[in-house]
Amino acid sequence: MQYTRPAVSQASRDAASSARFSASFSLRKACRSAGATVHRCRCYETAVGQTQRHGVRCAASSADAAHAAAAADALPRLAEVSVPGGRLVVRPITPGEIQAAGVVLTRAFAGSSEAVSLKEVLSDLEGQGGASQGGAAAPTGCFLVARLYPSTDAASGSSMALPPGQDSRLVATASVSLSGQDMPLRRLPPPNPPPAGAAYISNMAVDPKFRRQGVARALLAACEEVARGAGLREAALHVREVDAAARALYDSAGYKLMAKDSWVDTMKHNMRPRLLMKREL
Repeated sequence: MQYTRPAVSQASRDAASSARFSASFSLRKACRSAGATVHRCRCYETAVGQTQRHGVRCAASSADAAHAAAAADALPRLAEVSVPGGRLVVRPITPGEIQAAGVVLTRAFAGSSEAVSLKEVLSDLEGQGGASQGGAAAPTGCFLVARLYPSTDAASGSSMALPPGQDSRLVATASVSLSGQDMPLRRLPPPNPPPAGAAYISNMAVDPKFRRQGVARALLAACEEVARGAGLREAALHVREVDAAARALYDSAGYKLMAKDSWVDTMKHNMRPRLLMKREL
């Protein structure tokens, strides 16, 4: 599967950046007024649930993190399954998960023809409606994340080092487009578009450390559940022809080949050959 960049206006990006800076400044001011020690950090969740480059950490942040976690727990859980590392929960993204989701997407596509910078991914995610609305699914689509809650044994392993103050780790992402007007669909190259009226699944990425544990299968099932909930009866996706592992997953989930990018298309649009696959829901 390829990274599909959503089309986001510069005005939306500027507004999101301004809101993050204002929230960060207000939090630092409140902490200083309370006599708390404030430290700058690269990124972590603040009192307003935003992960940002202007983020702060302070003595009052534990209660704020607990509030953000409670808000996330209130979101609908589209899937909850046991995997080798613990318990996996799939649900819509929250604003405080933008940074972690961006890291997962960047790592997943690193070294491929779809490689993209973290800065670009964060800019895309910050402008998406689902993230700016606190995880609520937009009418045209939804961005999902999978969080792994480690078992007692797994939590002590180096691969399951948890972010400070959190009891789980974001390990996978996916987008579900429910309308032809959704951003990922509007950014697709022209060859072999998904059929009209079908949900389109894209940006499926799993942290390399947690692959081959059933994470992608659970995430795919959750995407299909979103499509069913929207009344759609088909789901479609693109997968790189050379990605044997992903193709095997989709084959086993019931997806059938519909079309393949031609050599001319790949040269014209400077892309690797993709397969268009579809299944009935």
